Amino acid sequence: MTFFLWCAIGALAGGLAGVLMGTRGLIPRLEEVAVGVFGAFLGGEFLATMVAGPAPEGGFRMAAFVTAVAGALALLALLKVMRKAVGPMRNGKSALRKR
Repeated sequence: MTFFLWCAIGALAGGLAGVLMGTRGLIPRLEEVAVGVFGAFLGGEFLATMVAGPAPEGGFRMAAFVTAVAGALALLALLKVMRKAVGPMRNGKSALRKR
C-alpha cells in the first residue's frame, strides 16, 4: 500500500515542479513526474527506514512522508541542474560534430 502512496506523492511533486518551472511539452513533463516518483520512493522507503527504522506493520510514519517529499524534490532539483548543463535534447542535435 505504501508503494502507491509514494507514487502518488512523487507524481504530485513532479507535476507541481513542472508547472512551477514552466516546462513545456509532454515528454519533459512526464520525465519530471517519473523522476518525482523515483525520488519519493527512495526517500519514503529506503531513507526513512535507514533514519527511523522499519515501519510498524501496515502503519504510516510522518517521517517517511517528509523524506519522500524531500527525496522527490532533491531528484527534481538534480534533474534541473542536469538539464542546464546538458541542454535540451532535440532530434537535430548530434553527439558528434563533423569537422
